[in-house]
Amino acid sequence: MSESNRLITVFAEQVRTRFQPDRLESFWDCEPLFRKLADPGFVEAVLVAQLKALVADPNHVGDWPPKQIMLHRGAGFALSLAVFDTPRRYIHSTPFLGLYAPIGGRPLVVDRFRLPAGYDNAVFDPSLKLERDAGVTVAPSEVLRLQSQQFAYDFQIGEPQLVLKLTTAPFQMLEWLFSKETLHPWQANDADLSSTQLRVGAYLLGRLAHQSSLAPLQDLAGHANPNVRWAAIQSIGRLSRSEALKRLKVALDDPHPHIRRAAKKSLDRAEQAPRKR
Repeated sequence: MSESNRLITVFAEQVRTRFQPDRLESFWDCEPLFRKLADPGFVEAVLVAQLKALVADPNHVGDWPPKQIMLHRGAGFALSLAVFDTPRRYIHSTPFLGLYAPIGGRPLVVDRFRLPAGYDNAVFDPSLKLERDAGVTVAPSEVLRLQSQQFAYDFQIGEPQLVLKLTTAPFQMLEWLFSKETLHPWQANDADLSSTQLRVGAYLLGRLAHQSSLAPLQDLAGHANPNVRWAAIQSIGRLSRSEALKRLKVALDDPHPHIRRAAKKSLDRAEQAPRKR
């Protein structure tokens, strides 16, 4: 085992003793551990180990999402090394808590925005507006706390910046995108990729319109994510009018206001539409 892998293993074991995913605030107890790890020597050892693996086996495939090296995926947390090289078009809310440490000689420069009063992550509202809070400069020896329940962050990227990241799993349903000009939200995406995949799967089952798809769609209509629930109900409508009407009536009491409103509109349209003879 390389020295960098040994350090990662020890770090992950220590994080597990401090961080309880069902108690998010315990994540900040990991900051002293992260500060010890956030050293240029450690990052250099990680990169050397990755290069050696590629030299030894040109077909080696590591855990490399775009512009990142995943160093460890644990229960409710992940450690990674990322390159920040392009400014984002929008200001993104962060659906997870995070600790970010710039690696190298340059600081990490961030504009911080306070999330608006009345912000409910699960209910997209384009009328809300971010409030400018402060500019933050994080020196190479320092750590940025991503306090996602309170703030959104816009990283100011001049040159490529290497950043060591410790993050929780997403605990919020959506990632909101705010306009940099107006500070109003423009759209919201699923924070968890699995929710997007389920929505796409529900849509495809509806397009295929085979009766064998009805049972899995009925299951998805009870999913915790409202976007998945609604995608399933829409696809059920392609397979069975009676089942779709039943689901829409249930959705009138859905906990999510957007689902309730969409169900009411759909039922109103169904009542007005002429029946096929």
